[in-house]
Amino acid sequence: MVTGVCFFLRCTPFGCTVETSIRVSHYMPDVVVSTYNDQYIHPWRDVGRAVSSIGDRIGASILGSPLDATANTSAKRRGAAEPVTMKTVDAIGNPAVLINNSGTRMVVPGITELMSFPSTLPDILAEWAVAPVGLMQQAGEGVINLLTNPSALMNTVTGVANLMGNVGPDMSSMGPAASGGMDSASQGGFQEQLGQLRGMLEGAADAGGGNDFLCPSSADAFGVYFSSDVDSLFWRSMIPLELLYVGSWFPGYKEVSQTPVFSTWGSKYPRIGEVVQQHPVKASAVLAERSAQIILKPSQPHIYAHLRPKSPHSYVWFAQVADPKWSMVHPYPSGCHTFGANDSVALLGYGDYRNTPNNSFVWNLWTRYECCRRRTEIFLFAVP
Repeated sequence: MVTGVCFFLRCTPFGCTVETSIRVSHYMPDVVVSTYNDQYIHPWRDVGRAVSSIGDRIGASILGSPLDATANTSAKRRGAAEPVTMKTVDAIGNPAVLINNSGTRMVVPGITELMSFPSTLPDILAEWAVAPVGLMQQAGEGVINLLTNPSALMNTVTGVANLMGNVGPDMSSMGPAASGGMDSASQGGFQEQLGQLRGMLEGAADAGGGNDFLCPSSADAFGVYFSSDVDSLFWRSMIPLELLYVGSWFPGYKEVSQTPVFSTWGSKYPRIGEVVQQHPVKASAVLAERSAQIILKPSQPHIYAHLRPKSPHSYVWFAQVADPKWSMVHPYPSGCHTFGANDSVALLGYGDYRNTPNNSFVWNLWTRYECCRRRTEIFLFAVP
């Protein structure tokens, strides 16, 4: 969508002139998020299965034991009335972004953001300062000790970093494993996305704008931003740093909800693999939202890669990786929307008749970009 015009100044020995480019705003399908119970029935077949196989091996190495059925919510492991769902999640860069990206990097999860997590303690404490009276006492002595003792928190983080040092080669292989599934990019609805984006570019070229109508994505195609198996220590709450957040203790405070009063979905915190939700589609959506809340932020207590704005200099930027929305890719493709619709009085709830026999789903995380192509080094202003 065209939102305005950018003005640039070009000067030569013979004088100065003003040049313009259009300002556009649109969404890009940055990341593919899959939720599943078993790596062998990963819903993104070749790409996801290759990544999850390595993730499973890394997780087992970190924990010192196989990643068994603790993340399995198949019918054999739960009764019909069991409200708790546990799933494995991964987030991989969408190959569709290659259409307008000049290049891509091999992105894999790491400990960089985890190591800087202690620096966020002041912000966390500020949130506790305005929390209901007595909530911190409810959290318990262990949480209070970590919040008030940065050295203890740093020791915990450093201990995890030492464990990760043993899995470096496996971690590095995740990126090539994902990109090796390039031929499967047409599976699971990606061919449709590629066609839509290609149509946008062709339409812009026909209008004489070339790629001026499309901002490049900050995501790297096939980049592995998150693997809950690699993040097992935190996703399975074995090291419960998520409990340091107010949202993990305050029901209704940070819900996956479009209304402030009522939610039928689940909470964004704690960002772990367990959610109290019987509906398999909603459970998948909540866990996908939690993974996005990790990768879209810096310095989180997880092992992941931050999807940070790249800000290539050939553009002037007004928004990057903003205002996330979702679309289902598998099993039933859908349009973009925000999770958390209040369906408590609807005849059909969200996700009804959209389930799969193995409760595996693929979502696309879309984020908004707004930019204009740089004409010169001197940016004057934009209208509006």
